[in-house]
Parts: sequence; structure tokens; C-alpha cells
Amino acid sequence: MKKIRLTCILFVPLLLIGCSSAPLGPYGYTDHYLERSSDATQDAVLPDDETLSRFISFYNPLDRDQIADSVDKIYAEDLYFNDTLVTLLERNALQEHLLATADRLSQMSLQPVNVIRDDNQVYLVWVMEARFSLLGRERLSRTIGISQLRFNRNGQVFFHQDFWDSSQGLDQHLPLLGPMTRWLRDH
Repeated sequence: MKKIRLTCILFVPLLLIGCSSAPLGPYGYTDHYLERSSDATQDAVLPDDETLSRFISFYNPLDRDQIADSVDKIYAEDLYFNDTLVTLLERNALQEHLLATADRLSQMSLQPVNVIRDDNQVYLVWVMEARFSLLGRERLSRTIGISQLRFNRNGQVFFHQDFWDSSQGLDQHLPLLGPMTRWLRDH
């Protein structure tokens, strides 16, 4: 019992100090999105069907060879990319992120459900399936999401914002976070 009290006495003040010095909101994510979203409207063009198909094929399946061969055709050098887990602003950083993602997964695919074209952008509704190994067990994550995409005149994506619930697709499989996530979702 003394250990628990001592831990609380030491941990709670640190937690409060950390919370008090953090910026408002989730580290500027919303402001960053709104800024880049409004900047991105003037240079965007609607992609033709071939360009959109090339984008979808890039993620089917997502693997090292596909990334190495095609990332510079799919994405512009300067970009805004947010997959709800990370925000990136350069193609090289995106390539590193995608390679690391592909290395952690046994398989990942993205199946389009609907394509909505609106002015100068595309909203791609998709189902993502990812297989990965965690604690020696093969896991399947199946989730639905939407990608907001803007393409430049060269057919490259320069604005990519994913909207999906990582607690439904990924977090529920994590050892400590999973049970808590599932409990919160059920209550």
C-alpha cells in the first residue's frame, strides 16, 4: 500500500506539470490541417480515372517494392500527409514511414467503397485490411475510413488526410491499450 501511495505522490505531480505545459488541442493537429487545407485548394485539379486507379493500386498491396518503384509518381515532393498516426510534409519522410509500415505488416490492402469528387478534391471511402503479428499471434485489423486527396497538375497527391478510427482498426490489438479501448467503446 505504501508503494502505491508513494507512486501516486511522485507520479501525479509530474502528470499535472506535463498537462499544464502542453499546448491546447492535440499538438496543433487541427490548426495544421486547416492551414494546409486552405493553402492546397488553389493548385488542386481533379484527377482522371487512370490517376486515381494508380493511387489505389499503390496501396494494393502496400509493400517495399511498390513503395520504392512508385512513391515519386504517386506523391508530390512537398506535401501534407496525415494518416491519423503521423503528419508528414515531405515525400522522403512519407517514403520512410510507408517502408516502416510495410515492414511491420504481413499484408495490407485498401479496397475502395466509394469515390466522391468535390470541386478540386477527391474523397475516397475505403476498407483497409492489415495483417500483422503481435506477441506471436497473427492479427487482422479491418477498418473503414476516408481519404481526402488533392492532386497537382502532374497527377501527384500533394494533400492526403485520412479519417479513420484507429481504436477500431489498430489500438484494440495492443496489449495494454486494447482492453481499455474496447471497454471505452462498449461504455
